[in-house]
Amino acid sequence: MVNNPETRLDALITIVDYRLRKVLLDVYKSNNVPITLLTHGRGTAKSVIYEILGYDGLKKIVSVSVQTKTMTRYLLKEISRKIDFSKPGTGIAFNINISSVSSVLSRICIQAQENLKLGSEDMALTSREPYHLIITIVNSGFFDQVMAAAKKAGAKGGTVVHARGLGSKEAQKYLGITIQPEKDLVLILTPRDRKSPIMESIMHEVGLNTAGTGICFSLPVDSAIGIGALIKADKPQDDSVS
Repeated sequence: MVNNPETRLDALITIVDYRLRKVLLDVYKSNNVPITLLTHGRGTAKSVIYEILGYDGLKKIVSVSVQTKTMTRYLLKEISRKIDFSKPGTGIAFNINISSVSSVLSRICIQAQENLKLGSEDMALTSREPYHLIITIVNSGFFDQVMAAAKKAGAKGGTVVHARGLGSKEAQKYLGITIQPEKDLVLILTPRDRKSPIMESIMHEVGLNTAGTGICFSLPVDSAIGIGALIKADKPQDDSVS
């Protein structure tokens, strides 16, 4: 494993409207991003226009990529050129620091950056603001309960990704719960001062001692784009984004 400022990597997470999936994929493919994972998600923000047109505006495409910090800034710049994040409901993109990586992965990501011949990339980011990504894992079907609890504490939206859990016998023995394979992975981006109340509300409603048997944790976010649209739509205070 390596943990060197020169080889430090980021995880870039992008959540956008499903209609923009091809635009997002083109950015990753054209720049030969070394590692990208894609999945489908569902948001919570509702639109009267979507309902009139019969369009499922809740459907999202979720991407997670790993690359150097310089390449992260470059990708954020390219994505923001192709996608107008100032429009409410379009989506968000943010990165999280990776504390350590394998030497092989580090070399792959550094080579990808060298192949693009990147210099110093600067762009307007919500940089190093006190945002956190709250991740909640609950039994399948409890997404609505998670979001209802989160909204009580000030959250405005979130995204759900369906997943599969693998529970050990030890978990069942010591936690006293049966591990249900189908899981809902709920992502909520929120200002730091809202993090604890939201997490406490979620755990009260769908924690380990409930039918949802949920667990909840948070990760600090280094920088983000797409938050400005929410600020305009939800003055005077900013809240979580979907």
